[in-house]
Amino acid sequence: MDKEKLLDKFETYITEDLGYLYNTHKGYRSSIKNYLDWLSDNEVEPKKVSLSHTYDFLAYRRLKGDKHRTIIGYKTAITHFNQCIGMKQNPALLVYLAKSDKKTPIGIIDEESLEAIYREIQANTLIQKRDRCMLGMMVFLGLQRTELAILELDDLDLEQGRVYIPATQSTNERFINLHPKQMMHLSQYIYDIRRRLLQEYKLTSNRLFFSCGEAPDLNGALARMMKRIKLEFHYVRDFKQLKQSRMVIWVKEHGLRQAQYLGGYRYVTSVQRYDFKSIDGLQRKLTYSHPMEQMN
Repeated sequence: MDKEKLLDKFETYITEDLGYLYNTHKGYRSSIKNYLDWLSDNEVEPKKVSLSHTYDFLAYRRLKGDKHRTIIGYKTAITHFNQCIGMKQNPALLVYLAKSDKKTPIGIIDEESLEAIYREIQANTLIQKRDRCMLGMMVFLGLQRTELAILELDDLDLEQGRVYIPATQSTNERFINLHPKQMMHLSQYIYDIRRRLLQEYKLTSNRLFFSCGEAPDLNGALARMMKRIKLEFHYVRDFKQLKQSRMVIWVKEHGLRQAQYLGGYRYVTSVQRYDFKSIDGLQRKLTYSHPMEQMN
């Protein structure tokens, strides 16, 4: 890959074929120079760039500290560059950039504290034991409230130790392995607690989790559960915080792509805000420590 020849060809394309001003080309040239350097470092030929490669480069630039408008500029420059080199299919045209109003998550809860929430939450009654199983789906598997509510009994496979999460309007379907700490309680729930709840409240349901009150959905049950959690664990804010905390852990352990799959996100750009390991001065941007340290 002769970078200088490609850059010269791009200059001709921008200024002569497209008729852009030279100052516009200067900005594009700088972006494409960085892009070509990244391709070289990752041993990717410009004409063999895929949509996945394009997303990875834009995620890399965001982690370098580029603002949203700069990322948009990169996308535009790469789109022109792909046209310039005669790519039959231009993957940059398919890039979707997440909205810029998504801020760096704060109040991230570490693994030890997430496990403590699950381990220490009060679970004496049948309802509380059901709630503990729902909580486990959130703290260990990163499920959202809407996903929890649509799980069917057959979606849970205790023998394989995994659960199938159906797609929603905003998330993709996926399989997630259960956390070892969930297994005993889920087994008890499936073979005992759930059956007793159905009998006690005279219900019939194929849902994995269901309301035992008058409401047909789980909103009331989840609201009451969160109220109990916040009373017992002062550092818990809401269910969204639990999902964000699990995403940070997954990105650190598995990388952006696998975390994207596990979290059900449609675009890797939605996940990159959870990648803190490459951000300089992290401690100036967010709190990521054991929650008890915040009391000192």
